[in-house]
This record gives sequence, structure tokens and C-alpha cells, in this order.
Amino acid sequence: MIRIIGIGSPFGDDGAGLEAARHLAVSPPSGCEIVAADRPGLGLIDLFAGAEAVILIDATRSGAPAGTLHDLSLRRLARRAPTPASSHAFGVAAALQLAEQLGRGPTRGRVLGVEIAHPAGRIPDTLTAPVHRGLARAVRRARWWADRLEAQRSHRAKRAASSAANPTV
Repeated sequence: MIRIIGIGSPFGDDGAGLEAARHLAVSPPSGCEIVAADRPGLGLIDLFAGAEAVILIDATRSGAPAGTLHDLSLRRLARRAPTPASSHAFGVAAALQLAEQLGRGPTRGRVLGVEIAHPAGRIPDTLTAPVHRGLARAVRRARWWADRLEAQRSHRAKRAASSAANPTV
């Protein structure tokens, strides 16, 4: 099973991942479970349990234009994560890094980040227009990745069944 996890908070552009999960839950891709996770921190590791692959969707701030869609492998993001100084500093990248170190991380999947930007001290009540457009791209990309991951899973299952039915001597 593929688990798509929308991450965020219910405040303005930071809710992009949660909103993506709501959109995907209306008509989930085949073989997928959709989860909305409000600021999960280290709880994200528990959300990986039982999933063959995960797709994480979250708001990001890298300095790119608002609405930009970032698409990274789980491993690439985990490698880029700085080690947090306390458990209160655990974001998605640090949770992936720790899950991998504990042997509890998903082995396959993607992280889709929708770039947000709001002026210092101002958090909008709703998603801004550029983030809303980025969210639509993230939902389409999540569906594309889900289809691809499901096809890979199906191919591996067929190969395993064929190997079991025709063992080599």
C-alpha cells in the first residue's frame, strides 16, 4: 500500500499539504491511503508503518518563487537534513533521517514541496493564489507518482509470484 501524507498546519499557505490531502481523499489513487497530518513532528515516523511507499506533500521555504513545486526522493531529503538540537525541531527531513536510522523509514517514495512565501509577520488566512496553483500541480504530481509506484509494486509482485511458481533448480 502507498500512503500519501499531506503535512501542514491549518494556517494560510502552510496548509498546502493538508489541502492536497483533502483533494486526493475525494478520489484516492488506486492502492493508496490518504492521511492529513497536522504538524506531526516525530509522529511522522509512526505514519510510515505498514506503507510500502510514501508520498509526502508539504509547504516549503527555500527562497524559490511562491507556488514552485519541488520533487525530491525521500533519501535525498533525508541526506540534506541537519541534525536537530532538540525533539521540538523535528521537521519532515529530520523525521525521515531518524526513521532511516531506526530502520523504520519507507524505502520508496517522494517528497513534494509547495513553495510558500508570505511577508514577515503576515500569515494569510487562506492559501494565496500562487500556492493554490502549486497545490494543484502537487496533487497532479502525487497522482502520477502513485500510479508509477503502484505499477512498480505490481510488477514486483508478479515477478515474485512467477519465481515462486517456477523455482530454479
